[in-house]
Amino acid sequence: HPTLQTGAREILYPSISAPYRNSYSYVTPTVGYHMTRYSFDDPNTASESRNLPIYSVDSGLTFERETSLWGRAFLQTLEPRLYYVYIPFRAQDQLPNYDTAEADFTLAQIFTWNQFSGSDRINDANQLSAAITSRLIDPDSGDEQLRFTLAQRYYYKPQEVSLTPQTSNSDRSDVLASLTGQITKHWFSDLGVQYSPSGNTLQNDNVVLRYRPEIGKVVNFGYQYTRDTLEQVDLSAEWPIGGRWTALGRYSYTLQDKSLLQGLLGFEYNAGCWAARLVLNRFVSATQE
Repeated sequence: HPTLQTGAREILYPSISAPYRNSYSYVTPTVGYHMTRYSFDDPNTASESRNLPIYSVDSGLTFERETSLWGRAFLQTLEPRLYYVYIPFRAQDQLPNYDTAEADFTLAQIFTWNQFSGSDRINDANQLSAAITSRLIDPDSGDEQLRFTLAQRYYYKPQEVSLTPQTSNSDRSDVLASLTGQITKHWFSDLGVQYSPSGNTLQNDNVVLRYRPEIGKVVNFGYQYTRDTLEQVDLSAEWPIGGRWTALGRYSYTLQDKSLLQGLLGFEYNAGCWAARLVLNRFVSATQE
Protein backbone atom coordinates (compact mmCIF):
# COMPACT_ATOMS: atom_id res chain seq x y z
CA HIS A 1 0.00 0.00 0.00
CA PRO A 2 1.45 3.44 -0.88
CA THR A 3 0.63 5.09 2.48
CA LEU A 4 -0.59 2.53 5.05
CA GLN A 5 1.64 0.31 7.16
CA THR A 6 2.69 -2.92 5.43
CA GLY A 7 4.24 -6.12 6.66
CA ALA A 8 3.69 -9.79 7.36
CA ARG A 9 1.24 -11.45 9.72
CA GLU A 10 1.78 -14.99 10.98
CA ILE A 11 -1.03 -16.88 12.71
CA LEU A 12 -1.03 -20.18 14.54
CA TYR A 13 -4.19 -21.43 16.26
CA PRO A 14 -3.98 -24.99 17.61
CA SER A 15 -7.12 -26.21 19.36
CA ILE A 16 -8.59 -29.41 20.71
CA SER A 17 -12.26 -30.44 21.08
CA ALA A 18 -13.82 -33.35 22.91
CA PRO A 19 -17.38 -33.79 21.60
CA TYR A 20 -19.85 -35.96 23.45
CA ARG A 21 -23.04 -36.95 21.60
CA ASN A 22 -26.02 -39.22 21.99
CA SER A 23 -29.42 -39.42 20.34
CA TYR A 24 -30.86 -36.37 22.11
CA SER A 25 -27.96 -34.17 23.27
CA TYR A 26 -24.41 -32.99 22.65
CA VAL A 27 -21.69 -31.17 24.58
CA THR A 28 -18.50 -29.95 22.87
CA PRO A 29 -15.82 -28.29 25.02
CA THR A 30 -12.97 -26.65 23.05
CA VAL A 31 -9.64 -25.23 24.19
CA GLY A 32 -7.39 -23.28 21.82
CA TYR A 33 -4.41 -20.94 21.88
CA HIS A 34 -4.31 -18.17 19.29
CA MET A 35 -0.84 -16.83 18.45
CA THR A 36 -0.31 -13.87 16.11
CA ARG A 37 2.95 -12.16 15.17
CA TYR A 38 3.45 -9.04 13.03
CA SER A 39 6.72 -8.05 11.36
CA PHE A 40 6.78 -4.76 9.45
CA ASP A 41 8.50 -3.62 6.28
CA ASP A 42 9.62 -0.43 8.02
CA PRO A 43 12.92 -1.35 9.77
CA ASN A 44 12.27 1.32 12.41
CA THR A 45 9.02 -0.33 13.54
CA ALA A 46 9.36 -3.11 16.09
CA SER A 47 7.49 -6.36 15.62
CA GLU A 48 4.29 -7.00 17.60
CA SER A 49 2.62 -10.16 18.90
CA ARG A 50 -0.59 -11.28 20.60
CA ASN A 51 -1.21 -14.56 22.42
CA LEU A 52 -4.66 -15.54 23.64
CA PRO A 53 -6.17 -18.67 25.19
CA ILE A 54 -9.72 -19.34 23.98
CA TYR A 55 -12.20 -21.53 25.84
CA SER A 56 -15.70 -22.50 24.70
CA VAL A 57 -18.44 -25.03 25.39
CA ASP A 58 -21.22 -25.70 22.89
CA SER A 59 -24.22 -27.75 24.02
CA GLY A 60 -27.72 -28.63 22.91
CA LEU A 61 -30.74 -30.84 23.48
CA THR A 62 -33.42 -32.18 21.11
CA PHE A 63 -36.95 -33.04 22.19
CA GLU A 64 -39.52 -34.51 19.79
CA ARG A 65 -43.25 -35.09 19.83
CA GLU A 66 -45.97 -36.00 17.38
CA THR A 67 -48.51 -33.25 16.72
CA SER A 68 -51.23 -32.26 14.28
CA LEU A 69 -51.68 -28.84 12.66
CA TRP A 70 -53.96 -27.71 9.83
CA GLY A 71 -55.28 -31.26 9.62
CA ARG A 72 -51.80 -32.70 8.97
CA ALA A 73 -49.56 -34.87 11.12
CA PHE A 74 -46.12 -33.49 11.99
CA LEU A 75 -43.09 -34.34 14.07
CA GLN A 76 -42.33 -31.26 16.20
CA THR A 77 -38.93 -30.62 17.76
CA LEU A 78 -37.78 -28.33 20.56
CA GLU A 79 -34.03 -27.67 20.44
CA PRO A 80 -32.43 -25.46 23.12
CA ARG A 81 -28.76 -24.52 22.60
CA LEU A 82 -26.18 -22.87 24.88
CA TYR A 83 -22.74 -21.63 23.75
CA TYR A 84 -20.31 -20.24 26.34
CA VAL A 85 -17.05 -18.44 25.46
CA TYR A 86 -14.25 -17.13 27.67
CA ILE A 87 -11.36 -15.09 26.23
CA PRO A 88 -9.21 -12.87 28.51
CA PHE A 89 -8.57 -9.24 27.60
CA ARG A 90 -5.45 -8.25 25.68
CA ALA A 91 -4.77 -4.67 24.57
CA GLN A 92 -4.67 -4.64 20.75
CA ASP A 93 -4.74 -0.96 19.74
CA GLN A 94 -1.03 -1.16 18.91
CA LEU A 95 -1.68 -3.81 16.24
CA PRO A 96 -2.38 -2.82 12.63
CA ASN A 97 -5.75 -3.51 11.01
CA TYR A 98 -5.17 -5.16 7.64
CA ASP A 99 -8.51 -6.88 7.00
CA THR A 100 -10.68 -6.80 10.13
CA ALA A 101 -14.23 -5.47 10.47
CA GLU A 102 -17.06 -6.07 12.90
CA ALA A 103 -19.06 -9.06 11.70
CA ASP A 104 -22.79 -8.80 11.08
CA PHE A 105 -24.80 -9.88 14.11
CA THR A 106 -26.66 -12.94 12.82
CA LEU A 107 -27.79 -16.37 14.02
CA ALA A 108 -24.63 -17.83 12.49
CA GLN A 109 -22.32 -15.25 14.11
CA ILE A 110 -23.86 -15.51 17.58
CA PHE A 111 -22.41 -19.03 17.90
CA THR A 112 -18.83 -18.06 17.06
CA TRP A 113 -16.11 -16.99 19.49
CA ASN A 114 -14.99 -13.79 17.72
CA GLN A 115 -17.28 -10.88 16.83
CA PHE A 116 -14.73 -9.62 14.26
CA SER A 117 -14.03 -10.90 10.78
CA GLY A 118 -10.36 -11.11 9.84
CA SER A 119 -7.56 -11.75 12.34
CA ASP A 120 -6.31 -8.37 13.53
CA ARG A 121 -8.73 -8.11 16.47
CA ILE A 122 -9.98 -10.79 18.86
CA ASN A 123 -12.63 -9.75 21.34
CA ASP A 124 -12.38 -10.42 25.04
CA ALA A 125 -15.35 -12.49 26.13
CA ASN A 126 -17.16 -13.87 29.12
CA GLN A 127 -20.49 -14.52 27.46
CA LEU A 128 -23.28 -17.01 26.90
CA SER A 129 -25.32 -17.32 23.69
CA ALA A 130 -28.73 -18.96 24.15
CA ALA A 131 -31.16 -20.05 21.47
CA ILE A 132 -34.31 -22.09 21.12
CA THR A 133 -35.37 -23.68 17.83
CA SER A 134 -38.58 -25.50 16.97
CA ARG A 135 -39.16 -27.37 13.71
CA LEU A 136 -42.14 -29.02 12.05
CA ILE A 137 -41.11 -32.07 10.02
CA ASP A 138 -43.19 -34.15 7.64
CA PRO A 139 -43.01 -37.66 9.19
CA ASP A 140 -43.42 -39.37 5.80
CA SER A 141 -40.88 -37.49 3.67
CA GLY A 142 -38.62 -36.05 6.37
CA ASP A 143 -38.94 -32.58 4.78
CA GLU A 144 -38.73 -29.61 7.11
CA GLN A 145 -41.93 -27.59 6.72
CA LEU A 146 -41.33 -24.84 9.28
CA ARG A 147 -38.48 -23.67 11.53
CA PHE A 148 -38.53 -20.94 14.17
CA THR A 149 -35.47 -19.72 16.10
CA LEU A 150 -35.10 -17.17 18.90
CA ALA A 151 -31.64 -16.22 20.21
CA GLN A 152 -29.82 -13.73 22.44
CA ARG A 153 -26.32 -13.28 23.87
CA TYR A 154 -25.58 -12.44 27.53
CA TYR A 155 -22.39 -10.68 28.66
CA TYR A 156 -20.96 -11.29 32.15
CA LYS A 157 -18.41 -8.48 31.73
CA PRO A 158 -18.19 -5.43 29.43
CA GLN A 159 -16.24 -6.07 26.22
CA GLU A 160 -13.19 -3.82 25.95
CA VAL A 161 -11.72 -4.70 22.54
CA SER A 162 -13.30 -2.70 19.71
CA LEU A 163 -12.43 -1.03 16.43
CA THR A 164 -13.58 2.33 17.81
CA PRO A 165 -12.62 3.93 21.15
CA GLN A 166 -15.64 2.75 23.08
CA THR A 167 -16.62 0.05 25.58
CA SER A 168 -20.01 -1.62 25.56
CA ASN A 169 -21.65 -1.72 29.01
CA SER A 170 -24.77 -3.64 27.98
CA ASP A 171 -25.23 -7.02 29.65
CA ARG A 172 -27.15 -8.50 26.73
CA SER A 173 -27.37 -8.28 22.96
CA ASP A 174 -30.28 -7.59 20.65
CA VAL A 175 -32.77 -10.40 20.14
CA LEU A 176 -32.57 -12.39 16.92
CA ALA A 177 -35.57 -14.23 15.49
CA SER A 178 -36.01 -16.16 12.26
CA LEU A 179 -38.88 -18.00 10.62
CA THR A 180 -38.28 -20.28 7.64
CA GLY A 181 -41.08 -22.22 6.03
CA GLN A 182 -42.37 -24.10 3.02
CA ILE A 183 -45.65 -22.39 2.19
CA THR A 184 -46.63 -24.79 -0.57
CA LYS A 185 -44.81 -27.43 -2.60
CA HIS A 186 -42.98 -24.78 -4.64
CA TRP A 187 -43.10 -21.65 -2.47
CA PHE A 188 -40.69 -20.95 0.39
CA SER A 189 -40.20 -17.99 2.73
CA ASP A 190 -37.47 -16.70 5.05
CA LEU A 191 -37.92 -13.99 7.66
CA GLY A 192 -35.16 -12.65 9.93
CA VAL A 193 -35.50 -9.92 12.56
CA GLN A 194 -33.07 -8.16 14.92
CA TYR A 195 -34.83 -6.33 17.78
CA SER A 196 -33.32 -4.05 20.43
CA PRO A 197 -35.16 -4.44 23.78
CA SER A 198 -33.27 -1.50 25.34
CA GLY A 199 -34.34 0.93 22.62
CA ASN A 200 -37.60 -0.85 21.76
CA THR A 201 -36.62 -0.58 18.09
CA LEU A 202 -36.34 -2.86 15.09
CA GLN A 203 -32.68 -2.83 14.09
CA ASN A 204 -32.76 -5.13 11.09
CA ASP A 205 -35.17 -7.28 9.14
CA ASN A 206 -34.79 -9.42 6.06
CA VAL A 207 -37.64 -11.03 4.11
CA VAL A 208 -37.22 -13.46 1.21
CA LEU A 209 -39.97 -15.15 -0.79
CA ARG A 210 -38.76 -17.93 -3.12
CA TYR A 211 -40.52 -19.80 -5.92
CA ARG A 212 -38.71 -23.03 -6.92
CA PRO A 213 -40.83 -25.41 -9.01
CA GLU A 214 -37.88 -27.68 -9.89
CA ILE A 215 -34.08 -27.82 -10.02
CA GLY A 216 -32.69 -25.07 -12.26
CA LYS A 217 -35.79 -22.87 -11.91
CA VAL A 218 -35.99 -20.27 -9.15
CA VAL A 219 -37.36 -16.77 -8.59
CA ASN A 220 -36.48 -14.77 -5.45
CA PHE A 221 -38.16 -11.67 -4.02
CA GLY A 222 -36.26 -9.99 -1.18
CA TYR A 223 -36.56 -6.97 1.12
CA GLN A 224 -33.87 -5.84 3.57
CA TYR A 225 -33.94 -3.07 6.16
CA THR A 226 -31.23 -1.90 8.56
CA ARG A 227 -32.06 1.01 10.84
CA ASP A 228 -30.42 4.29 9.72
CA THR A 229 -28.33 2.40 7.16
CA LEU A 230 -30.22 0.77 4.31
CA GLU A 231 -33.58 -0.19 2.85
CA GLN A 232 -33.52 -2.16 -0.37
CA VAL A 233 -35.41 -4.63 -2.53
CA ASP A 234 -33.82 -7.49 -4.44
CA LEU A 235 -35.29 -9.52 -7.31
CA SER A 236 -33.39 -12.42 -8.85
CA ALA A 237 -34.16 -15.41 -11.05
CA GLU A 238 -32.67 -18.34 -12.95
CA TRP A 239 -34.79 -19.98 -15.64
CA PRO A 240 -34.33 -22.20 -18.74
CA ILE A 241 -35.30 -20.32 -21.92
CA GLY A 242 -35.30 -23.22 -24.39
CA GLY A 243 -32.99 -25.94 -25.64
CA ARG A 244 -29.74 -25.90 -23.71
CA TRP A 245 -30.01 -22.20 -22.83
CA THR A 246 -30.58 -20.77 -19.33
CA ALA A 247 -30.94 -17.12 -18.32
CA LEU A 248 -30.33 -15.49 -14.97
CA GLY A 249 -30.84 -11.97 -13.71
CA ARG A 250 -30.79 -9.79 -10.62
CA TYR A 251 -32.10 -6.32 -9.84
CA SER A 252 -31.13 -4.77 -6.50
CA TYR A 253 -32.54 -1.31 -5.75
CA THR A 254 -32.06 1.01 -2.76
CA LEU A 255 -35.22 2.76 -1.58
CA GLN A 256 -33.20 5.28 0.45
CA ASP A 257 -31.20 6.68 -2.46
CA LYS A 258 -33.70 5.63 -5.15
CA SER A 259 -30.94 4.14 -7.29
CA LEU A 260 -29.68 0.84 -8.65
CA LEU A 261 -27.29 -1.09 -6.40
CA GLN A 262 -26.70 -4.01 -8.75
CA GLY A 263 -28.09 -5.13 -12.07
CA LEU A 264 -27.09 -8.46 -13.56
CA LEU A 265 -28.04 -10.35 -16.72
CA GLY A 266 -26.49 -13.63 -17.81
CA PHE A 267 -26.89 -16.53 -20.22
CA GLU A 268 -25.53 -20.05 -20.19
CA TYR A 269 -25.30 -22.67 -22.93
CA ASN A 270 -24.81 -26.12 -21.41
CA ALA A 271 -23.76 -28.87 -23.81
CA GLY A 272 -23.36 -31.48 -21.09
CA CYS A 273 -19.59 -31.97 -21.21
CA TRP A 274 -18.87 -28.25 -21.64
CA ALA A 275 -20.63 -24.96 -20.97
CA ALA A 276 -20.29 -21.33 -22.04
CA ARG A 277 -21.47 -18.40 -19.96
CA LEU A 278 -21.77 -14.65 -20.46
CA VAL A 279 -22.69 -12.28 -17.63
CA LEU A 280 -23.19 -8.51 -17.72
CA ASN A 281 -22.99 -6.79 -14.33
CA ARG A 282 -23.59 -3.16 -13.33
CA PHE A 283 -23.04 -2.20 -9.71
CA VAL A 284 -22.23 0.63 -7.33
CA SER A 285 -18.54 0.66 -6.44
CA ALA A 286 -17.03 1.73 -3.12
CA THR A 287 -16.46 5.20 -4.60
CA GLN A 288 -20.20 5.57 -5.33
CA GLU A 289 -19.58 5.30 -9.07
